[in-house]
Amino acid sequence: MARPLRIEFPGAWYHFTCRGNERNRIFKNDTDRKEFLSILNDSLEKYATQLHGYVLMENHFHLILHTPIGNLSRFAQRFNTAYTVYYNRKHKRTGHLYQGRYKAILIEKDSYLLVLSRYIHLNPVKIEKMKKLTLSEQIECLRSYRWSSNLGYGLLRYRNDFMYYRDVLDYMGGDKKYGRKSYREFVEEGLLTDVESPFDDIKGQVVLGESGFVDWVYEKVLKDAKPDKTEQSKSRELVKEVRQEFIIDTVCRVFKVSNAELLRRRSVCRDARMMYIDLCCKYRLLHKSLKEIGKDLGDLTVGGMCQTRKRLKDKLIKSYSLRNKYSQCNEILCNE
Repeated sequence: MARPLRIEFPGAWYHFTCRGNERNRIFKNDTDRKEFLSILNDSLEKYATQLHGYVLMENHFHLILHTPIGNLSRFAQRFNTAYTVYYNRKHKRTGHLYQGRYKAILIEKDSYLLVLSRYIHLNPVKIEKMKKLTLSEQIECLRSYRWSSNLGYGLLRYRNDFMYYRDVLDYMGGDKKYGRKSYREFVEEGLLTDVESPFDDIKGQVVLGESGFVDWVYEKVLKDAKPDKTEQSKSRELVKEVRQEFIIDTVCRVFKVSNAELLRRRSVCRDARMMYIDLCCKYRLLHKSLKEIGKDLGDLTVGGMCQTRKRLKDKLIKSYSLRNKYSQCNEILCNE
């Protein structure tokens, strides 16, 4: 079975999370949470990994990690194994604690660290039962939630020695009274509106960053690497972006249609139009979200594009001629 692509290099930043197997709880009481943080502290020290944010929920957790020496997988193996062993012994159980392997999204610090920090810190008040509370009640719950790094960002007396606060607070004026107050207000402002998930912008389901950052990761880290063949992105291997204009030219050449006809929303060349939409999603999803691709395609909805791709998939099964044209397009685009 294919596994998510792991990208590691010195200085990398990650959003790191695990969820309980079958969505079961991974903490039964505060003793478990304290032991989790103790094991986390030991693992951070052992592997020289920095923690810039955390939130413990009932059946999952979020961490924001920085790896100065590029060793996330070693940290993760030790950390997750140690807590699983503790939990199984403590509660007299066997088997997996977490659902699959850990999920680690590589993030571009300057573009996403601050918004990601707010997003995870709002988790405790974004669950269904909290939505029924008034705004003042939600703020009170957020300010009193113990199992998160949020309190330490706002008030010095709540700080943990194993946390790094400076990098996030530098975006709010620094680690001083004004910066801490600004960060607290920034987080709580997220209760006034529906804060968009930063994960809507994930490229290739493994990188959260602008196109320039994704290109840098490919050129400096992945281009000459020889990854484990079983370890790949859900959206294929992370590769350089194929220009939309090149996809247009390729489909027009293979189908012998004009650009204007291909780009018309109700094109008479329906097969060409469907293939154009599919190929844009396939070759550009590594650098843009589906919402962004839909906008580039003329404000198409995500649901509409998914239905188009499904229809094309069904037609490809039945039509040899269409499969042949699809292969031709893919061959040209892969060699771009």
